[in-house]
Order: sequence, then structure tokens, then C-alpha cells
Amino acid sequence: MNMERGEEYYSEADADPQGNMEKADKEKADKEKANKANEENAEVPLDESKREMRAEQGAEEESAEREKAGSPGLGRDAGSYSGFTFDSNTGSTTGSGSSSVSSSSSSFSSVTTTPERDMSGKEGFFNYVNHIRPYVLIITFVFFASAFAGYAYSASTPEISEMVMEEFEAQFGGILNLHPLLIMLIIFLNNAFVSLLFLVMGLGLGILPVLFVAFNGYVVGVLSHLVAEEQGLLFIFLALLPHGIIELPMVFLAAGIGLRLGHQVLAALIGRPTELKREFKDGIRFYFRWIVPLLFVAAVIETFITPLLLGII
Repeated sequence: MNMERGEEYYSEADADPQGNMEKADKEKADKEKANKANEENAEVPLDESKREMRAEQGAEEESAEREKAGSPGLGRDAGSYSGFTFDSNTGSTTGSGSSSVSSSSSSFSSVTTTPERDMSGKEGFFNYVNHIRPYVLIITFVFFASAFAGYAYSASTPEISEMVMEEFEAQFGGILNLHPLLIMLIIFLNNAFVSLLFLVMGLGLGILPVLFVAFNGYVVGVLSHLVAEEQGLLFIFLALLPHGIIELPMVFLAAGIGLRLGHQVLAALIGRPTELKREFKDGIRFYFRWIVPLLFVAAVIETFITPLLLGII
């Protein structure tokens, strides 16, 4: 019996290590399950945090895309904006407001457009003239300097002056036999075409308008000398002043616009910022808005008023 109890004792003692191992394995498995559960629970707020970060990033990207498109945009997390204003001088829209989420903010884009130049009315006329004034002054100087040179050259070389006069009469002498209305139309169309030519050909670096103005000034100087010798200076004064006081400034303005366009082209060629497209558009608008109508008035005066004044003397 004692042996049996001893055997049972040793058998139980031999079984204890195995039971302890199973218990240890069970506890280890329980701990691993607990750790896994804790990790799963910890991943929930991490995923939520990632989703929040992605939402904020998406809102910022959406706001940046709307800014690039040039329109005011609001991100997903942005609050409400109020107090929108529009500035008519700069063509830009502005706004002010606050965001309901402190971690993100949306920016309000400012759209700036160049307003179209106003050329209506007396103020619009003189504003544009001041804009191109330096170029018009250059053209005016070139014309009168060339006219003076032609007058002086005609006095020193009469044979050349007579050749110029003969060519002028051959080109325009036949017009005097036409109906006055037709004469007026021819004068108007000729001056309008020449002025437009000065303007457009200014795109060739502004060289051609200067050359054409110089040539026309020279011819006027030669003819003025020949007529002054035959009719006197008063005749020249009455023949040129009534219509010339309108016609010449319009031609100078057209050539001045062309010279400015040439300056813009030159600046673009050397890499400077320019507004060539806008300058050309403004020049054409000014030509049709002011130069063409005033050239028509000058043609009317030259056809119907100037002959009456010359008839007095």
C-alpha cells in the first residue's frame, strides 16, 4: 500500500510540471489575445486620425486648385465668408471672414484684370493723348524739321523743286475737276488710309512711320516754297491752316501710335515686359473713335471752306 501511495505521489509529482507548462501556455495565449485586442483598440483612433489628416489635406488641395482657377473657393473645413467687395479700378474681388476649424484655413483668391481704357468724351481723348504724348512730340518734330529742310532745299535747288511740283500735279491735279463731294471723299479716304498705314506699320520697330512722316514733311516744305514764291505766304497760311489745324494733329497721333507700337515690339525683342496686344487694340479703337471722324471734318473744311478763304485774296 505504501508503495502504491508512493507511486501515486511520484506520478502526481511527475504530472505537475506538465500542468504548469499548460497553465503557462494558456496564460501566454491569454496575454497575446489581450495585447492583440489592445492593438486593435489602439488602431481605431489612429485610423480616425489618419482620416482627419486626409480630409484636411483634401480641403487644402481643393482650395489650392480653386485658387489656381482664379475663382474664390472654400475648402471643406472652411467657415463662412462675408463682406465681399468689388473694386472697379483694379477689377479685383476681395472678401473677409473667419474659419470654424482652427486647424485649417482657406484662402480667398484675388482676380486682377486690366480694365479697358476709356476713350469716350473729351477726358478719354486727352487721357490717351497724354499716354502717347512723347511719341507724338517726336513725330511732330520730325515733320516740321523735314518741312523746314524741304523749304530750304527748294530755295537752293529750284530745279528739284519743280520736279516735285510736276509729280504732285500729275498725281492730284485731275482731282480738282471732279465734283466737290467726290473730291471730299477722295481727300478723306487718302488721309484715313495714310494714317492707318502709319499706325499699323509702326509694328516694324516704328521706323516706317518716322520715314513716311519725314518724307511728307519734306514734300510739304518744297511745295510751300514754290507756292509762296508765286502766291505769297498769306496764301500758304490760308491754304493750310483751316483744315491743317485738324488734319495734321490726327496724322501725328496715328504716327505716334505707330511709333509707340514699334517701341513695344523692340522691348519685347530684348525681353522686357510689354503690353503690345493691348496697345495695338487701344490704338485701333482710338483711330476709329477719334482720328477717322476728325479727318472727315478736315476733308469737309478743305473741300468747301478753304476755297472760299482763298477766293478772298
